[in-house]
Amino acid sequence: MKRFNLDQNFDEKKDLIERLKNLINQDTSINEKYNQFKKIQNSWFKIGPVPRTKSGIIWNNFQHHIKNFYDYLHLNRKFKEIDLVHNQKEKEKIILHAETLFKQNDKIKAFKDFERLKKRWKYELGPVSREVEENLNKSFKDIENKIIEEKKIFDLNKDSILENNIEKKLNLLNDIKILIEKETDSVKGWQKKINDFEKLKHNIEITGPIPKKSKKTFWNDYKKIVRTFYSEKNSFFKRLKKIYSENLEKQKNLINQVDRIHKEENLENFRSQVISIQKNWKLIKPVPYKANEKNWKLFKSTCDEYFQKLIHKKDNYSKEKNESNKKQKVIIENLNDFSGNEEDLVIVAKEFLSFKNISTENETKFYKKIKKILKDLGLNSKNIDDKISDIKSKLMSSEQKNTEIQNINSKLELLSKELTQQENNLSFFNEKSKENKILNKVHEKIKKNKKEIDLLKNHKKKLIS
Repeated sequence: MKRFNLDQNFDEKKDLIERLKNLINQDTSINEKYNQFKKIQNSWFKIGPVPRTKSGIIWNNFQHHIKNFYDYLHLNRKFKEIDLVHNQKEKEKIILHAETLFKQNDKIKAFKDFERLKKRWKYELGPVSREVEENLNKSFKDIENKIIEEKKIFDLNKDSILENNIEKKLNLLNDIKILIEKETDSVKGWQKKINDFEKLKHNIEITGPIPKKSKKTFWNDYKKIVRTFYSEKNSFFKRLKKIYSENLEKQKNLINQVDRIHKEENLENFRSQVISIQKNWKLIKPVPYKANEKNWKLFKSTCDEYFQKLIHKKDNYSKEKNESNKKQKVIIENLNDFSGNEEDLVIVAKEFLSFKNISTENETKFYKKIKKILKDLGLNSKNIDDKISDIKSKLMSSEQKNTEIQNINSKLELLSKELTQQENNLSFFNEKSKENKILNKVHEKIKKNKKEIDLLKNHKKKLIS
């Protein structure tokens, strides 16, 4: 069957030569003739080999008629030059490729690769211009001679080279085993591990052939170790992907938290919370770079917007507070010339207490003057305190009352602790020290604190009722 195919291929190629010979005499355009010519060329290279004794003759015959056809088309240099340039470029590529074969450690593979290049050079590519033909053929022939010489040297030292190669491959394989055993739980660590692995893997693959007896065992071990590495790598990045997903979700939650705070009325109350959220953001690791960059920009802009709103609100608050403070001082100043009765005083107190932001200083000054006015109106100390307490409780807004109750609770807590400490201190004084000045001062403080506690409790009771 093989003999029959070779002879059949020979007959097919003879037919193509006859078509090529007759092409010149066809009554068609030059373009059509050229298209037919290219089809004949392509068909020739698709046909398989011919009997070895006839291959040289029929190839030379074919090339002869190709040259005749080009001569026939001598006026139409465009087509000829295109083909010649194409063939020249392809042959230059072959030379460059052939030169790289010297660097291959696997001389057997290098020689086989060169034989394939040689076949393409000889049988698949057409002629080149006469100006470059000689140099191209010489370059290719020089490389061929070097390859053949290297093959001879390899054949002479084949056994020792193969043994040396298996030793190199086994050492590299052992390096991969050691690399796999190195534990790492970071992306950076795994990136280095992958790079090192690929280098070792590449070095194994480019190291030349090994003895036939060692092939099966070595390559089975190699494939097993490679699968182990890729399995561990895939497991790590699968876990990492899950962690990435969880951490990205955490980032989105923090963004949403800050976004919700924007809608709150009193932004100042959430300042520490936003700062805490910012600190929590820094703790979220690891996260994929691109997604992290996107989320960070959104998070940062959301936080910046919050602080800008807070600053703006503070500025407005500060302006309002300053205006309010000026008006409060005017009311306090006007009390110096007060000449009305208790009802008129209540009206003044109502106006003063209508301010949202009353400073402690202004409040102290205001009630000090109120006490003086009430005293001038004939009220005693207890009645004055009760009257002031009544005024406060009746005129305060709900918000003011709540604030006042909180302040009272804080004061009561401090006074109670102070009172307890003072009463404990009494135990350090003996009977002989009853007339002691320090002891008297302690008693005075206790009395004062108890009175203030009673006043505060009474005021709180009125605020609550």
